[in-house]
Amino acid sequence: MLAAMSEALASSSATLPPGQLRARSRSRPTPRPVHLGTRYLGLLSAWAVAIGLSFKSELLSPTQVWQAAAGLAVLTTLGLVFLHARNRTPAWLSLDHYISPVLIIIAAAAFSILAPDYRVHALAMVTMGAFIFASCYVDLSRGMGRERPLHRFLRDATTFCALLALFFLILQSNDLPNVIKFSAVFVVALLSGYRSFRFATKREGLALLSAFLTAGTVTFGAFGMVTYLNQGSQYVAVILAFAWYAWQGLTVHALDDSLSRRIMFEYGLFAVICVYLIALALVTGRPIG
Repeated sequence: MLAAMSEALASSSATLPPGQLRARSRSRPTPRPVHLGTRYLGLLSAWAVAIGLSFKSELLSPTQVWQAAAGLAVLTTLGLVFLHARNRTPAWLSLDHYISPVLIIIAAAAFSILAPDYRVHALAMVTMGAFIFASCYVDLSRGMGRERPLHRFLRDATTFCALLALFFLILQSNDLPNVIKFSAVFVVALLSGYRSFRFATKREGLALLSAFLTAGTVTFGAFGMVTYLNQGSQYVAVILAFAWYAWQGLTVHALDDSLSRRIMFEYGLFAVICVYLIALALVTGRPIG
């Protein structure tokens, strides 16, 4: 009986073409989800520019411009949430993915109010779109596992430029009391620092604490320069931006365990420049810038 069963199995396997049994055992490959990439991000940035160009309309008051900017920030954030959720970006609900675009839109809206010429306003909106694309491209590439050394430069450059612009816009406003100015400087430095520190550590509490200490140091410096030094707003904004860059750069590399002598020299040079600019203002005793 066993011999008959073995002969039957042999005859059944002989009738099958070679490799068919192996093909049947293989499972069908599961289709990979389609990721959204630079085309979607470029379209989102272009729509932000198109909407932002309407901010300079003569029919809009400054209050309406701020309302439109808030709406644009919400729409852009929702578009980025959809992008990262579709791509299954790790920790896509973290705020560091959405901080830079919001700060960039706020800075562009403020420039649209101050710019007397429509060409300056158009340049500010186009710059806003380019900065949104560049800053979000870093998060997009990182979420796909395609991070490159140039991406860190893009992240630092977009964050620093938005920070410098917002510091200047806050400090040059004569209608705001100093309490609101210093509070706004603290919030901008806190959010910008949090974005940078989240790239260095996955511990959100540590990133928030580092950002808080950085923002506190920058705000204390702003209070001292505005209160005791006779300097122009753009001069103070440059010093504060350099101080923020030096502090957060050293902290990021310390958290990333990549602090070296070259890096200490690079960021220490910015700290020396800040001290030199403050000393220069003290010696001259007159507004600079």
